[in-house]
Amino acid sequence: MPYVMLPVPEEHVEEVMQFILRAIARASIEPWDADSITKVFGEVDEASRSLLAFVARASLEGVDLADVEAARKIQMTPRETAGIMNELRALTGEANRPNLINARTVTERLPNGRVTDKRVLQMDPEVAELVRVAEQAELLGAPHPLSGSTE
Repeated sequence: MPYVMLPVPEEHVEEVMQFILRAIARASIEPWDADSITKVFGEVDEASRSLLAFVARASLEGVDLADVEAARKIQMTPRETAGIMNELRALTGEANRPNLINARTVTERLPNGRVTDKRVLQMDPEVAELVRVAEQAELLGAPHPLSGSTE
């Protein structure tokens, strides 16, 4: 592979190198598939499975699920929910896959007219569908129907 040399001002060399390393890391990320979702769903604890299931349902319905509401649904505190998300992020990083759950901030207008920021959790629709199928398979005690497994 040929090399390309670019002049970079000395004060920006470190930033450019970090950019290149992040781009290389992003390019090597593998997409989620049925087998990998089933494996993750089987490895994580019940609270993590519940969070994955609630976020998947909300994402498939096109509904914003606030982090506080997600915590209430899995009967945990928002701090514990953030811990679960960190554990899932570490797990997906080790598997060289994109995050299962993404958090973003949206603005919300309150009834009194004030505007506030709200943190919502979301999941890619393709991943959400795989999570729903893995959840249903686990509830039925059956192998994942999309995995091609004949066990």
